[in-house]
Amino acid sequence: MKYIKGLDTLRAFAVIFVILEHWKLPFDFGPAVNSFFKSITPSGTFGVDLFFVLSGFLITSILLNARENNEANKLGIIKNFIIRRALRIFPIYYLIIFCLFIIKYPLLNETIFWHLTYTSNIFFYKTQHWNNFSHTWSLSVEEQFYLIWPWLIVLLNKRYLKFVFIFSILIGIFTTIFTATVLNNNFGYILMPSCMHAFGIGGIYAYLKYDTSIHKSFHKVLKIAFPLALLFHFYLSFSNDSGYINLLSGFFDSIISVMLIHITINIKDGWIKNHIIENKVMMKIGELSYGIYLMHYIMMGIYIKAMTVYLSPANGFRSIALNPYFSYAINLILLFVFSYSSYYLFEKPIMGLKKQFSYSTDESSNEMTVQA
Repeated sequence: MKYIKGLDTLRAFAVIFVILEHWKLPFDFGPAVNSFFKSITPSGTFGVDLFFVLSGFLITSILLNARENNEANKLGIIKNFIIRRALRIFPIYYLIIFCLFIIKYPLLNETIFWHLTYTSNIFFYKTQHWNNFSHTWSLSVEEQFYLIWPWLIVLLNKRYLKFVFIFSILIGIFTTIFTATVLNNNFGYILMPSCMHAFGIGGIYAYLKYDTSIHKSFHKVLKIAFPLALLFHFYLSFSNDSGYINLLSGFFDSIISVMLIHITINIKDGWIKNHIIENKVMMKIGELSYGIYLMHYIMMGIYIKAMTVYLSPANGFRSIALNPYFSYAINLILLFVFSYSSYYLFEKPIMGLKKQFSYSTDESSNEMTVQA
C-alpha cells in the first residue's frame, strides 16, 4: 500500500484530542468560554473513533493488497499479519506495563491480568469504573479486532466482503444501543463489538478500490451522511443530550472520520495540503502517536506524584513545579522526548524485524498501530 503522508497528520489530531480530553487545558477563561471551547473542540472519544476508522481502513487495505498479490497463500498472509502486529504493538506496551509494575503504579497490580491479556475493556465494562490505566481499553479493542478481521478479509470470497462491512456497522450500532438500554451498562461502548461500526466504515472505504459497483453509491451516501453527521456532532456537543441519539455519537463520528480520510487522500496540491495535511510537525507527532497515546495518561499523574513526594513544602521550586502552566508545558516536553526516544531507540529497531514477514516486496509505511 502506498504511503499516504496525511494519515500521520490525522493520527496526530486524534492523539491531541485524546490528550486534551484527559489533561484538560490549564487555562481558565470562565465557565461560559470554557464551555464554548469544550463544545467546539473534538473530544477524546472522537479521537478514538478516528483511530478506529483509520485502523479499519489501513488494515483492510493492507490485507486486500496482500491477498491480491498472494492469493495462493492466504494462511501465510494471516500468519504474517499477526506476527507483524505483535512486533509493532507488544514490545513497548509490555515494557511500559513492566516498568509500572516495578514502581507499583496505583491500581495496576490488582488488574494486571486484564492488561496483560488485552482484555482491560472487558474489565472496565464489568466494573463500570475507570482506573489509572484505563486508556488501554481502546488498545484492547484494537487487539481483539486484529484477531478476527484478517480471517474474514483474507478467507472470504471477495464478493461477500461488502456484507461483512455492512454487518460490522450494524453490529456496532446494535451492541452500543443494546448494552446501554437493555443491559443498562453505560460502558458498553468500550466493548469490541460496539466499536465495529468504526472498523466497518473504514473497511468499506478501503474496499471501494476493489468493487467499483458500490463506489459511486458509497460516495453519494457519504455526501449526504457527512453534513448530517456534522450536524448531529455539534448538536450533541452543545446540547449535552443524554438521550438515545447520544448512543449514535460514535457512528456519526465515524462518518466524519472517513470523510477526513477521503479528503486527506484526494486533496490536490495547495496551501492546505502542504501546510496542514502534510505539515512536518504534525506528521512527526502522528508517527509517534502510539507511544504518545500509551504514555500520556500515566505521565501527568507520575509527575505530580513525584513532585509532591520528592519536593518538600519548604522547597522553593515545588510551587513552580506544581504550577499548572509549568507542569503542563513540562509534561508535553517530557511526553514528546520519551515517545521520540522510545520510537527510535526501541520500537523502530524491533519493527525492522517485520521485513522477515513481508506480504510482498512492496512494504507499507502506513502499517502502524492506530491506537487509542
